[in-house]
Amino acid sequence: MEKAITIKRLALENIRRKPFRTAALITLTSLSAAVLFGSLIITSSLKGGIKGFKNRLGADLMIVPKGYEGQMENILLNGEPNYFYMDKSAEEIIRGIQGVKEASGQFYLTSLSESCCDFSIQIIGFEPDTDFLIQNWAKTKVRPQKGSEYIFAGSNISTPNKEVKFFGQQHKITSRLSKSSTGMDNAIYTDLNTLQNIFEDAKSKGFGFISDGDTKTKISSIFVKLEADAKADSTALRIKTALPEVQVITGSSFISNLAERISAFVIFSQALSLFILLVTIFTLGIVFSLIANERFKEYSILRVLGADSSTLKKLLLFEAGSIGFFGAIIGIFISALIVLPFNLLISEKIGLPFSLANPLVITGFALISFAIIVLAALISALYSAIKISKKEVIFK
Repeated sequence: MEKAITIKRLALENIRRKPFRTAALITLTSLSAAVLFGSLIITSSLKGGIKGFKNRLGADLMIVPKGYEGQMENILLNGEPNYFYMDKSAEEIIRGIQGVKEASGQFYLTSLSESCCDFSIQIIGFEPDTDFLIQNWAKTKVRPQKGSEYIFAGSNISTPNKEVKFFGQQHKITSRLSKSSTGMDNAIYTDLNTLQNIFEDAKSKGFGFISDGDTKTKISSIFVKLEADAKADSTALRIKTALPEVQVITGSSFISNLAERISAFVIFSQALSLFILLVTIFTLGIVFSLIANERFKEYSILRVLGADSSTLKKLLLFEAGSIGFFGAIIGIFISALIVLPFNLLISEKIGLPFSLANPLVITGFALISFAIIVLAALISALYSAIKISKKEVIFK
């Protein structure tokens, strides 16, 4: 029994007849789909990352030794282990400055290696009684008890059996911290007494550090929360006047700088996606124009057999839509294989807060990318489809 000749059958046969050309066109549309889908995920994740970081930061001012603001940024954003110190007396001086509501110091201890992780770990000491940052993000709320160890693990830290091993010694994890998609996820936070004990125990066993462990007289950074009516700039000026050897970083300016960097990346990503999409439309348009001219005799035969101009339009548009369909599916699949499993690596390379979009949003981006690529393929063939449908039947 012979199969009926349909637009779908003719279009697919035309696609199969030129495998190399079809493969090239699908590859082009796949590239466009992959870049578009990947761009949507990454830009959304960056925006989510900065929102999460803003919520997590929780401080109006950050005080570090002068000249170390870059290192502080690397710790917060990238989790890059670092250390720097100033006199601990600065913490009490800052508490007495007009406009300061709360101040809490942190101490950065950097190990050469650690069994809990695949990377050198930043161990951060904090004072539970004054802390208004770390404990707020603990998944399990903890009531301070005198003499107890406080050990909070970032979300990227491996904690089998809810324990972490420091230099041959097992320690019970008090709580894990909620994911922030920043360098905070790669750190271990302990109270200062526990940090001092860990350092002294490790030194006695011959373990190496690239930083000091004197938590009694030194501090690395001080986080400040202001009074409701206090202005960040004027309070920062008072702190710098009282402590000329420190650098004051305002939380708002820190977030603004991050937003500018993310905005620049988003603009570049969107421009790249638009450029590749336009190249795809232009290239497909040329190819379909050549196809229309090449098959003019074939189209003339179809007209003689009873096909009207609308049928010829549909035939060429179905071919274009099929190429867009397969290209979009392949491109989105490849992009998902790259972006989703390696999102942590991408975050590290970008060096900006990165919070992967949730599955529902990612699915939405996949559908949007699919629709745009198929529509682009149809647009690229539209001129040729209209042109061929208007030509008169001619035989030579």
